[in-house]
Amino acid sequence: MKSIAGRRKTRNAKSLNSSGQERRMLLNLESLRTNILGWGASIAGFADLNGSVPKKWNHLKIGVSVGVRLSNSIIDDIKNGPTLTYAHHYRTTNQLLDSIAIRISNFLQSLGYEALPIPASQRVNKRNLKGLISHKMVATRAGLGWIGKNALLITPQYGPRIRLVSVLTNAPLKLSQPVSESKCGRCLLCVKTCPAGALRGKNWTVNTKRDDLMEVNLCHEVTKHNKKIFGEGICGICVSVCPFGKTSKPPES
Repeated sequence: MKSIAGRRKTRNAKSLNSSGQERRMLLNLESLRTNILGWGASIAGFADLNGSVPKKWNHLKIGVSVGVRLSNSIIDDIKNGPTLTYAHHYRTTNQLLDSIAIRISNFLQSLGYEALPIPASQRVNKRNLKGLISHKMVATRAGLGWIGKNALLITPQYGPRIRLVSVLTNAPLKLSQPVSESKCGRCLLCVKTCPAGALRGKNWTVNTKRDDLMEVNLCHEVTKHNKKIFGEGICGICVSVCPFGKTSKPPES
């Protein structure tokens, strides 16, 4: 039998080993943002989603929001409607985002945490035209930007010229500062140029609903028509005209 001193030594060794593992896990979590950028993302942030996650996943209250910027040359070429080049760019950017989300998920799971990658572009509710969770909502809570009058995420760096993906997790990530108000001011360029006339011209706050910003079915009619031509349900005009995307500076009030 082990002596009392021996048993204490064993317990202390296990405690030190456990503490060492926890420190290594925390260091790995702190490096996650760097890893995400290295995997091809342009921006990333971590969000508190408590109360905003579907009930079946309400134990995954932390959101990882990832954005990949779009090509300025391709977006600037959108004048009266989408192009075949934009359709391909949209598709491959979504594929890259899904790949990054899988890598994030695998990384977190390797550390013993749960992770759920949400597809970059997938509708699970065709009637309401919604996905599993709003990538834009996750992004605002992760501090990446605000929702514009075009109902898209607007980032300070790239405007709306960005695509998003999200990963839900229970990992104790260091949370970003949420964005809670719009910086669109009185600008109405996207409203005036929307071919569907779908945008209402309202500034977003954290309590604003999607239907307060746009008539989603009008937008869907245009993108559904474009899908027959380009293979993707896209438009891109409101992305192209946004001053933030062109200058990364606020439009004149």
